[in-house]
Amino acid sequence: MTAPRAFRLILILIACAVAACARSDRFPFSGTVIRDSALVGSTVGGRVTSVRVSAGDSVRAGQVLVTFDDADERAAVAAAQAQARQAAANYDDLAAGPLQSEIAQAEAEAAGSQAVYEQALRGNRGRVASARASARAAADAYRQAAAQADLAEKTARRQTSLYAQGAVSAQTADEAVAGYRSAVAAMGAARARMQDARAQASIVERADVPEQTNAAAQSYQAALARAATVRAGTRPQTLTAARFALQAAQAQVAAQSARLEQCVVRAPADGTISAIDLRPGDIVAPNVGIATVEERRNPYVRIYVDQANIGRFSLRAKVDVQSDALPGRALTGTIEQIDSDAQFTPRDVETPEDRASLTFGVKVRIDDQGGVVRAGTTASVALP
Repeated sequence: MTAPRAFRLILILIACAVAACARSDRFPFSGTVIRDSALVGSTVGGRVTSVRVSAGDSVRAGQVLVTFDDADERAAVAAAQAQARQAAANYDDLAAGPLQSEIAQAEAEAAGSQAVYEQALRGNRGRVASARASARAAADAYRQAAAQADLAEKTARRQTSLYAQGAVSAQTADEAVAGYRSAVAAMGAARARMQDARAQASIVERADVPEQTNAAAQSYQAALARAATVRAGTRPQTLTAARFALQAAQAQVAAQSARLEQCVVRAPADGTISAIDLRPGDIVAPNVGIATVEERRNPYVRIYVDQANIGRFSLRAKVDVQSDALPGRALTGTIEQIDSDAQFTPRDVETPEDRASLTFGVKVRIDDQGGVVRAGTTASVALP
């Protein structure tokens, strides 16, 4: 090799080394490219009925990935809807108030109870008057029997005295004595009838009549209260309770409908299925991840900036990004997050000096409209 050619080669190597050094100084922060991903599943779970995608498939937001047997959930939704309709009908009925026919019926019942009460008053007054009349008649009969017994006693004494004087026969004296005894017995019977009549009158006045009258009065007052309640319509508290019951039933419909929707697992965003291992017939527990969807949105790289340079970074600021997998291609990034608390540098930093320094995590979102930056590759970020 001639001297000039060797000299030119040396110059080229020196220039490349200088450029590489300058490039390293300009892009001092590096990290791994990460794409946002979602681990999807179902809060209900159950038996898998279909698997619509495989690993590596591209999916759109809302696309069905997996379906579960939804027979039980559909039945639960139907039952909740029936209860909601019943609660709505009950609320509408209470809110509409009483029908005219219901008011008329309640008022008719009150009028009937009033008639029964008034009849009871009249009947009871008649019963009392009759019992009192019977007691007075029995007392009169007793007085008459007592008078006859007194007369018979006097007659018996006179006849007995005349018999002793020989003025009358023994038969006449015996007949007078027998008449007296008969009058005394009749007086005793009249006294018993009088006492019984008085007792019966007391029972009618103090027990039977008040009890029957009070029962009729209470029935009448209850009928009046029912009629007033019907005319007034539904109480506000009752209507409020019915409205709350309706809202609870509607909430139950929403909850059961949400459970039914969980029987279909959909893609949360546009992306690629990176992991799925299911077959129809598999039993999946609730809240278990069944597929990973790597979103198609721009990836990001997380770098760690030392405290001496963190002041140069600000949220939403633009920075240059260089992917090690795409040499020579310029990329743009946006600072999306800056940690508020410092931490030690990650364990993959090699030098003790770097490990001992405090750093701040910075999340940089890479503008990758063409989708050329692959997750898992490394990228470097330039100082702003």
